[in-house]
Amino acid sequence: MALWALSVVLLVSNWQHWTYGKATPQVPCYFVFGDSLFDNGNNNYLTTPVKVNYLPYGVDFPLGATGRCSNGLNIADTIAEQLGFDSFITDFGIGGVTNFLDGVNYGSSGAGILDETGYLSRDLFTMNIQLYNHKMVASRIAKQLGGEDVAKKYLSKCIYVSDMGHNDYLNNYFLDTYNSSTLYTPDEYAQHLIKTYKTQLEELYSTGARKIAVFGLIRVGCMPSNKQKNPNELDSSLCAYKLNNDVKIFNSQLQTMLEALNEKHKDAVFTYINSYEIDSDVTNAGFKYTRESCCQVLESGAVPCQSLSVPCANRSEYVYWDGAHFTEAKAWAFGKRAFKRQFPEDAHPYDISELVKLELKDNDVNSVNLAQL
Repeated sequence: MALWALSVVLLVSNWQHWTYGKATPQVPCYFVFGDSLFDNGNNNYLTTPVKVNYLPYGVDFPLGATGRCSNGLNIADTIAEQLGFDSFITDFGIGGVTNFLDGVNYGSSGAGILDETGYLSRDLFTMNIQLYNHKMVASRIAKQLGGEDVAKKYLSKCIYVSDMGHNDYLNNYFLDTYNSSTLYTPDEYAQHLIKTYKTQLEELYSTGARKIAVFGLIRVGCMPSNKQKNPNELDSSLCAYKLNNDVKIFNSQLQTMLEALNEKHKDAVFTYINSYEIDSDVTNAGFKYTRESCCQVLESGAVPCQSLSVPCANRSEYVYWDGAHFTEAKAWAFGKRAFKRQFPEDAHPYDISELVKLELKDNDVNSVNLAQL
């Protein structure tokens, strides 16, 4: 327990430095779309079992168990800090958010690109719902700033990140309870996802977004839960290779789709964050335990931590917090490479730090009227 206390004291100290350091953000606002890798507590407001608002989740977070699938910060949090925000980006919740000018986190654990993904978990903020929620916020910003033109100029300078698609595989295509794997080959399914995702990113663009970082999928076959569920399909790196091969198809098509969007919208940049490459042995080199969960999960192959269980004491040595999600230490290692690439292949055409500095053309007149949303 002394180790727990020491870790909490250290992280509270770091958080207070962040909160009271009077940092000047590099961009006016930061909007987050995503799944459990980015969710900062939105599922707490929903009637779904997919929520982690209990210890040991948040054991190293200054506010405790907020709904983040981590012992502390998640990837979206680390990017916010690197952008210079002096407090955590607020969750959307059920729409009562008022401090939206700095940005909003719409992420929802279990959510996917497809509306049907995760339907067995009841309420979730799917990508379509997250976009609907963002339209409401964009409309409020237009009203608060005094007009659509001012709002569009403001929103065009913000950073947008989207991390979607993991659950369309983990909680859809890879599950026997769905028929998608019988309806589609891996290539066809990726095409189906990419076609839907492209429409959604176009919709985000129509609200005024111009600097958009789209994250590819991580190595889902390396998650402890998937490794345990597929013991006969492990490669030399001890990952379920079939699962990784399928998400690689999605990532390849995602890059092609983003290039098409960049060609179409010259006043915007859709940049690809190569999550699969960032989630590699290079990033994991500083960790001792790369395929094990830090917390005690319910059973072999499960994802959530057991409620009130005692996690590992050496959390900075673990890549995975539970059966699928990163520790804060891995989130920082990941977030740093996404923000400022370590290798050229980490991001294309820009990393997030470069995206911040870009001077783009004026907004397209075809953008929607925010005041009417």
